[in-house]
Amino acid sequence: MEQAKLLSIGTLSKLTGVHIKSLRYYGEIGVLPPAWVDPETGYRYYSLAQIHVVEAIQFCVALDIPLKQFSQFMGAGENRIHYARLLARGAELADAKIRDIRERLDFLRRIEKVFARGEALWASGGRGDFDVPEKVCLTAPYAGGQDSVDFYRGVGRLFQRMEHEGLRPGYDVGLLRVRRGGEEQSLIFADVDAAARGEGVDGLIVLPAARYRFLHTRKSDIGKASEAFPELFARDYDRAVLETQAYVEVSDPSAPLYELCCSLPPEGAGE
Repeated sequence: MEQAKLLSIGTLSKLTGVHIKSLRYYGEIGVLPPAWVDPETGYRYYSLAQIHVVEAIQFCVALDIPLKQFSQFMGAGENRIHYARLLARGAELADAKIRDIRERLDFLRRIEKVFARGEALWASGGRGDFDVPEKVCLTAPYAGGQDSVDFYRGVGRLFQRMEHEGLRPGYDVGLLRVRRGGEEQSLIFADVDAAARGEGVDGLIVLPAARYRFLHTRKSDIGKASEAFPELFARDYDRAVLETQAYVEVSDPSAPLYELCCSLPPEGAGE
């Protein structure tokens, strides 16, 4: 090995614009081993061809390709770089990132609509009727309120089940009472992203899009929904009652505000 044809790590740093610490790190993880190490001083030296390897590594960094995958883009010789393969992987990751950003934006827009409803409910004196889109909920039996440790433990178990079932969580958790065919269930629920819902998952309930009557309350007690909506409970129809923490612009965690809502009956039902 002719040392005169090699570059010190400092020179390589200047030629590539990559900090010496980064070059050392690349060596430690095995993507940029030095061409030669002086046995007496321990100094690292690199070949001119490795300038292009450093550039390819930086390309990976810019494209968010994990450096542990860098060896996939190297040929039989350490300086042979498969740029087409590297670009294809970068495009794949970029497409995935774009999809993720779009999903996040859709999620935020849904949250904005819920906040707008909460503000409108607040402005109307804490009572009003609003349309609610289809809601997919993972549920479990529960008869208490939201102001207890058991509620949060139950929510935690629901999220564990979501992970196990490969479901993507939505944005809402709370209490749910469902009346179907004259039978009523008291449940705890967590929203599931409707686009990623599973089939045949135990405890998964789909609430169809409907108009609901909402009100604000300072106490978590879904069991008193019949007192809150006597005109609705006087009618015989399948209904859903939900209680969640209210979505308003400014909230006080020490004095939570709740939203209680009851689905309105279809025209002519239960009259």
